Amino acid sequence: MKRYSMVLFISLLLMGVSTGSAWALFESKKELANSTKVTMAEAIEAAVKTVPGKAVAAEIDTEDDRTVFEVEIIDTAGKTKEVYIDGQTGEAHKVEDE
Repeated sequence: MKRYSMVLFISLLLMGVSTGSAWALFESKKELANSTKVTMAEAIEAAVKTVPGKAVAAEIDTEDDRTVFEVEIIDTAGKTKEVYIDGQTGEAHKVEDE
């Protein structure tokens, strides 16, 4: 019984640590989103205009001391590209092959 209690305690402790980390990540992403003038939808639209194809993923992050949206696109040739859209201007910052 003591062994079960210890395993349960450790499991709950680890769940709390991972939940806390996830919450901190959510809060930092929320702060980044509040700092932009461009919405994620607008960033995706700008990325697809820059690299025609289908957007399959998007996230907000920082790059070179600026807030950017990283949009993953499968282009018309079937290649994966990552398009970085500036969160203030909505302009493409750079494009990388994946």
